[in-house]
Order: sequence, then structure tokens, then C-alpha cells
Amino acid sequence: MPPVQENADPGRGTAALRSWPLASAREWLALDRVGSFLAGWLLPFALVLYLGLKGGGYDQVVYGQVGIIAWWIVVLGAAVAVLPLSRISTAGWVGFGLLAAFAAWTALGIGWSSSAERSVAEMGRLATYLGVFALALVTQGTGRLRRTVSAVGAAIAVVAIFGLLSRLHPAWFPGATDTAIQLGVRSRLSYPLNYWNGLATLIAVGIPLVLVTAGAARSVLARALGAAALPAMALAALYTFSRGGAFEIAIALVVLFALHPRRLQLLPTAAVAAAGSAILVVAATQRHALENGLGNSTAHSQGSEMLVLVVVVCAGVALLEAAVALTGRHLLRSRPTVPRRTAIVATALAALVAIVVAVAGGLPGYLSDRWHDFKAPTDPGVTGVQRFDSASGNGRYQLWQAAVDANATNPVLGIGPGTYEYYWTQHRTFPLSVVNAHSLYLESLAELGIVGLILIIGVVGAPLVVGTTKTLRARGDPDRSALFAAAVAALAAFAVAAAVDWAWQLPAIVAAFLLVAAAVLNGGVRRAPRGSAGALPPRIVLVAAGLASLVAVGIPLAAAQAIRSSQSEVRSNDLGAALDDARTANQIEPYGSSSSLQEALVFELQGQYSSGVAAAKRATQQASTNWQTWAILSRLEAENGNAKGSLVAYRKARALNPMSPLFQQ
Repeated sequence: MPPVQENADPGRGTAALRSWPLASAREWLALDRVGSFLAGWLLPFALVLYLGLKGGGYDQVVYGQVGIIAWWIVVLGAAVAVLPLSRISTAGWVGFGLLAAFAAWTALGIGWSSSAERSVAEMGRLATYLGVFALALVTQGTGRLRRTVSAVGAAIAVVAIFGLLSRLHPAWFPGATDTAIQLGVRSRLSYPLNYWNGLATLIAVGIPLVLVTAGAARSVLARALGAAALPAMALAALYTFSRGGAFEIAIALVVLFALHPRRLQLLPTAAVAAAGSAILVVAATQRHALENGLGNSTAHSQGSEMLVLVVVVCAGVALLEAAVALTGRHLLRSRPTVPRRTAIVATALAALVAIVVAVAGGLPGYLSDRWHDFKAPTDPGVTGVQRFDSASGNGRYQLWQAAVDANATNPVLGIGPGTYEYYWTQHRTFPLSVVNAHSLYLESLAELGIVGLILIIGVVGAPLVVGTTKTLRARGDPDRSALFAAAVAALAAFAVAAAVDWAWQLPAIVAAFLLVAAAVLNGGVRRAPRGSAGALPPRIVLVAAGLASLVAVGIPLAAAQAIRSSQSEVRSNDLGAALDDARTANQIEPYGSSSSLQEALVFELQGQYSSGVAAAKRATQQASTNWQTWAILSRLEAENGNAKGSLVAYRKARALNPMSPLFQQ
């Protein structure tokens, strides 16, 4: 009897053998999809949401920690050849190089800055931004553009909804109104970014992303949710009463419809969302206690009414958008189109008619009057919806003029990174205290000279140019072209905001910009074959940049944490520990005036005035144009019995801040 074969059907065994690698490939593809979702959607969503809910990430400790985490992911991933997930395009490397060059120029600026501590802090901020941009480049796999548009838009929508809820029911969010109350502007919604214009800018960046998601998402549910979010976002933007934010939203929508390949297809979604937004805006302007941000029972009652109305309107918009989606999918056989030539002629005629009507209606004179109002340094004091009829620049014209004057002292190099505040305080023409010039471009010109201005224009402008080009080239793929159009619209909103405000100092807004910019610059690049992502040259560049950036972020972060620990211990009356932490901060940043001042203040509380004077003198050397160091030195000299030294320091402080009420008596 012949022996029994283990596999009587050789063909079956061969088929089983061949199925094994196929099954493995399917498993790998499934894991790959999960990884792409986590890295391509969840990571940008979580990053923008976290920074948005953490005061916009303005706090040095918050954005410093984000920078450390981002760079560690990039460095470790590149070191073990896991990252980048796909090849980084030439445009992506150009964007990375421009931001890195801006950071490097800022680092060089430490050498001519009057405050090395401020300049190092700016370098740390830029290193964090570079880490976010690098993380976006290396973690984006296939479908990067669609995922990024959806994720960033969703995160901004959630932040806006949290802000809106904090206005309708402040009791749900303890501390949500603290910033507005402290600054005496309760009527303006600032939570959770703690700055009303910043929240409006973030919403302006998010609206085109959400609108395109609502108009072109693959599932009806996603379209309905996207459309439902838009009226809530619009109402949140209204409550900020930000004229700049309204202008940025308008710019974003104009750019979106100008570049979108299927404007008529997007129009029903935009119309439904606009109708819902209009209903909520009209209802909000009829509830004056809520509009003015009052905390009384009337405002609480009106907040409850508005909450119900928001839910009803957003639900109605969602249902209407679902109907639009189903109609387009099942009933409309062909998509409405307008010939390109017809569209161009119609647009040109409409523009011509608008210009003629505007000139006939006295628009030039009107604009001249508004420009005069803008240049006035005083705020007319209007609140609520009335702000949208005011042209006051709230001192921006003077801030920008001071930035230009600061650059004139050294046109090529500037006055040093992070030192605009000191220049403005010394040369201001009216008593307004600010840290930033309210314009990224002019502040870069003032602090980093012409070179800095050119570099930052490249950082902001390169994604806009590349994105516009890719939008036009992708006309053969309307869905992809629409995503590019949404991204470019979001980038345009940021570019405008950066020109008129200090959006660059709010990492939540900058992170949204950088994530979208990375998707635009790297969009259209096919995924590298499996195993080729570990190419050595790009990994070396990423690891080297990451290690340098970790140092740049870590030093000011560690010093800031030590100073805060010292301040906390002072409040607990543990002066010995407070002095130790202040000295630790000084060891980390021996050039830092903040740690020296903290030492001086602790010595003052201990009654050691001679030691306090020595520490304060060191602070004046480390930040020679900071009037506060001289004012504290003056006080300590007086307490130490040195009247002459106190007078000299007092006069120096007054010269650096001549308009301070402290020196007017």
C-alpha cells in the first residue's frame, strides 16, 4: 500500500502557499490605512484642537512642550527609518528650507539684540513651528490633502463651537470670561484663545475648509455635519466683533469661489449655510444683553434661547444639506456648468458696473474719510455690532509707523528679534502698551531687517503660489482641485490676518496654517514604495534639524519653568526655594534678565538689598532697553540707601518709557 501523501492535491497546496503573502499584503494595507488615518487625520485634528483649547498655545510652556513632542516624533521616526511615510516633494523641502532659514536668521539676530533672552524665546517659538511643519511633512501618506483639509477644518469647528457655548452659557466654562473682564471688553468673545481677533482669524481659516468638506465629502453624514457647523462658526465669529476677522472670512470666500472648479455645485451648500448663519446673526443682534456680554439673568435667559435656536438651525441646515447631497447623487444626471469664456465676460462686466456705481456713489471720498479714521490713534469706544461700522485702527497705523522707524536704525539687520516692545515703549506717540507690532511682516522688518522680511514673505507666500498653481493644474480632477482651492483660501485668510494682527504669536493659528501649507506643498506626490521611506539624506537632514531645534526649544522652556516655580514659591512664602529656582533659571539662561530680576525680587523680600541691587544691575545689562529692569533697580537702590544710584536708574527708566503714568507725577 503506497504511503498516504500529506497533501494529495498539489495544486491546492500551491494555491495555499501563494495566498499567504497576499493575505499579509492585505493585512499590511489595513494597518497602513489605520496608520495613515492616525497620522494624516487624527494628529492634525488633535494638534489644532489642543492648542486652540489651551489659550491658542500663546503660553511659552504650552507651545514649547508641543515643539519638544513634535521634534521627538520626527527625530525618532527618521532615525529608525519609519518616517517620512512618503517622499517629500521639492516644494515641501523649499517650504521647510524657507522656515528653517527664517529661524536661522532669527538665531543670528541674538548677536545684535538688546535682549538675548527675548531673541532666544523667539528662536524657540520658530523651532516649534519648524517642528510642526516637519511633522506635517513626514506623517502625511496617501490622501494627505483631503485628510488635512477635513481634520484642520473639523478641529477649528470644534474650537469655535466651544467658544460659542462659552458665550451662551459662561457657567459651563469657568474662567472663560476672565480675559474680557480684565481688559474691560466683555462684549467681545475671546474664549478659548483669549483673544477675540485671534479666534475670528482661526474661524476664517477654518470656514473654507469646512465648506468644501460639506460640499464634497464622500458620505452624506460628513456633508451634513460640515454644513451644520458653519452657522455656529459664523455666530461665534460675530460675537468676537472682529472687523479684521470679518474681512478675512470675506477674503477666504472670495478666493475659494474664484479658484473652485465647480462653483455652481458648491453654491447650494454655501447658500444653505449662509441662510442658517443669517438667521442666527439676526437673532443674536436682537438680544442685547447677550450681545454685550453681560452676566445678568437677562443674558442667561437670552443665552438659553439662542442655544435652542442654534441647535434647531444647525439641525435644519444639516437636513437640507443631506437633501442637497442626495439630490445631486441620485436625481441630477449632469452637473450645471458655465462656459469659461462666459464666466470671464460676466465677471468683467459685473466688476466694471460695480466700479462705475462705486465712483458715482462717492466711494473715493468715503474711502479717504475711512482712511483718516483708521489713522486716528484713539478708539471711538463703540461696542457690539456697531464696531463693524467703525474704521478705527486702534493705533495700528502708529504701531506700523514705529516698525518702519525701527527698521531705519538698521535696515539690513533690524533691532533684534523680540525687541519691538522695547522700541515702541520708548518711542510711542500715545499711551498704548503692546508687545507686538500687529503685523508679522512689519515686525519682521523692524526686528530682522530686510532679510527677515524677505524670508517671512517667502514662508507665507510660497504655499499660496504653489497652491494656486496646483489648483489650476488639477482642473482635470475637480475633487482634487476643490481641495486645493479650499487650502489656498485658508492660507489667504492667514496671510491677511498676519498683515494686520499678531496671529503669528498664536500657535493654534500658525499650526493650522503650517499643516495646510505642508499638505499643499507636498500634495500630488505619490507614496514611495514600501521600504523606501528610509532614504538616508532626508533622514539625516531631519535628525540634524531636530536635534538643533530641541536645544532651541528646550533652553527657554526649562528657564521659563524654573522662573514660574520660583514665582509660585514666592506666593507660598518659601523664599529659600524661590531663590534656588531663580538661580537655576539663571544657570540655564545666564543671559536672561527675567531670572536676574526674579533673584532681585526674592532678595528684596528677604531684606537683602545689596544682593538685590547686584542682581538688578545684572538684569539691566542683559536687557538694556527694558525700562522695567531700571525701575526695579531704582527701587532697590533707594531701599539700599543709595539715593544717587536710585535717581540715575529712575531717569534711565523714564527715558525708556516716557509716557508711563509712573513718571508723570
